[in-house]
Amino acid sequence: MKRLLLLLAVVAAPLYAAAPAGFNDDEIALWAAPVEGGVFEAHRAEQAVNPASTMKLLTSWAALNRLGPNFRWQTEFRSSAPLQNGVLQGDLYWLGRGDPRLDSARLTEMLRQLRLRGVRDIAGRLVLDQSAWQGLGAADGFGGDADRVFTVAPHTHQLNLKVAWLRYYFDNGQPQALLDPPLPGVSVDSRLQAAAGNGSSCGDVRRYVKVVQQGARLGVSGSLPPACDGAANYVNLLDSNEFAQQAFAALWQQLGGSGPRGLALATTPAGARSLLRQDSADTLAGVLVDMNKYSNNTMARSVLLTLGAQYPASGNTFADGERQLRSLLVEHALPQQPLLLENGAGLSRRERVSAQLLGEVLRDALRGPYGPELAASLPLAGEDGTLKKRLGDVGGSLRLKTGSLDNVRALAGYWQAPSGQRLVLVAIVNSPRADKLTPQLDAAVAALVARYQARLAASAAAGL
Repeated sequence: MKRLLLLLAVVAAPLYAAAPAGFNDDEIALWAAPVEGGVFEAHRAEQAVNPASTMKLLTSWAALNRLGPNFRWQTEFRSSAPLQNGVLQGDLYWLGRGDPRLDSARLTEMLRQLRLRGVRDIAGRLVLDQSAWQGLGAADGFGGDADRVFTVAPHTHQLNLKVAWLRYYFDNGQPQALLDPPLPGVSVDSRLQAAAGNGSSCGDVRRYVKVVQQGARLGVSGSLPPACDGAANYVNLLDSNEFAQQAFAALWQQLGGSGPRGLALATTPAGARSLLRQDSADTLAGVLVDMNKYSNNTMARSVLLTLGAQYPASGNTFADGERQLRSLLVEHALPQQPLLLENGAGLSRRERVSAQLLGEVLRDALRGPYGPELAASLPLAGEDGTLKKRLGDVGGSLRLKTGSLDNVRALAGYWQAPSGQRLVLVAIVNSPRADKLTPQLDAAVAALVARYQARLAASAAAGL
């Protein structure tokens, strides 16, 4: 009897009364619970905190439930102008609907299809129809990072996530740089020199090159070793409208097409005929993998806007997306507070959620039909994404979305025991010293998993 009582005491693990080791009491919020029910451990779990990129989990959950994992984005080209002898005698309207994974290869295939359908010359303008989204949300407080890729705003015609690549190669021993996709309005002034040495690995090519952007000119300098032949780094160029138009023009010309003559922004005229309509190459489930494993803010914002576009109500796409997320919380009998959304990506100084609310959403996901898709989108500890070099020594399967901002570090996701039991866990640090607390955060998660393993072992030993 004494042995059974001892085992029962171990199984009934107490909730946290204090913060985990290494944290002040008010620096961390934590919630952990078995998928089957109950709460294992919690600390400040109902407190409103900034979740950073773990907010993407709410956006993912809402999109999967409303749109379904097989949802695809649609891109369409229309025109009211006649097609005569291969010449489109007017404007070509590009109806963008925010495909987050639209890239040069996919656009090239669409343009190839236009060529096969008889269009050789676009005598009018390329007109971007952006009417699919009205109201994008915000990401205030990141003005100092405006040239960084992680701050790129969502756009209905977001080609290559508005990122171009500088690709390096050697021609007769001389290093060269070219822009991919080629943008007619951007020139590359390469003054690269060949570096001595025959190392077998380039590593990060940015160690060897300096890129300076001055308007529509890219200056590239440095000493490039031969091992960097084929290496690349990305650059954030132009605004989204110019990027889409210039990339379209370059790809169209590569296919032997002529035009278009200029760029405009307008809504497609009623009655314009469809010249080509294509679904996105990736499903929503595929997009979520890139979005969550690599914490892509632009994709996350696009997903929430897509949700709003599919359920229009107010005329503000972001507000309609948020409305769907909140209505799902009500439908699933989940906590609605505290929750403050600015863009649904966690790229925010203002967004707030509680560890409990985020955890309950994660638990609801695994109980629902799309839990496998959400779990598969999360980085696997020690294996890939933003967790490739973290928490690899934790036993079982640990999948966690990371979050990182000034004064914020966060982890949220799932641990599954080899025997199949699953634990939802959320740990969010809000502190001026958050950037120094990543090791302690990882240690707190590892220790929590170890305690839950001990509970499982004790339960098994007691025959419970």
